[in-house]
Amino acid sequence: MNLSWSQKLFLRINAEIGKRIWLDKIMKLVAHWLIYLYFFIVLVWGVIVLTPVELKLFIKLLLTVVALSNIIVWLLAVVWRHPRPIEELPNVKEIVLPLQTFRSFPSIHTMMSFTFLFLTILSGIGILGIIIFFIISVIIATARVYVGVHYPRDIIGGIFFALFFSVIVFWLLENVSQPVYVWFINLFN
Repeated sequence: MNLSWSQKLFLRINAEIGKRIWLDKIMKLVAHWLIYLYFFIVLVWGVIVLTPVELKLFIKLLLTVVALSNIIVWLLAVVWRHPRPIEELPNVKEIVLPLQTFRSFPSIHTMMSFTFLFLTILSGIGILGIIIFFIISVIIATARVYVGVHYPRDIIGGIFFALFFSVIVFWLLENVSQPVYVWFINLFN
């Protein structure tokens, strides 16, 4: 079998599962739950640091990019299948069982974690915050590969999609989510 660089790197990382039980447990916890804690931390940062007007915009941007990027990525998965490692490679070890196996690219956890980073940068977070949020994002992305549910290419794709959606989020807010919101409100008036 001719393996890609991403599959080869994945297999090297995946071979480490079971060698250090303490690390397996930490990575399982991180891969599954840290994204939710990170979201909460980002919201708390916004409440503490941003003015009420800035916070309202930040939440709109966050909701816009989270909703629309997830919809687009799931539609992409229907058209362009990239199965998880467990479906493509024999003897893959998984510490976390994903909800589905037909979609791996891009990693939504990675996309969301880097989206949180990029949106806080756009909202004026300081250098210390950037460093802390970058480290959290990298830890989440690394854990998703370690636990056996993503290839490294999925992580790179997640970062790319996060950057892409963060760059166009103001346009999405103005031209997609706000008009949908107004239409929805008018529907019930």
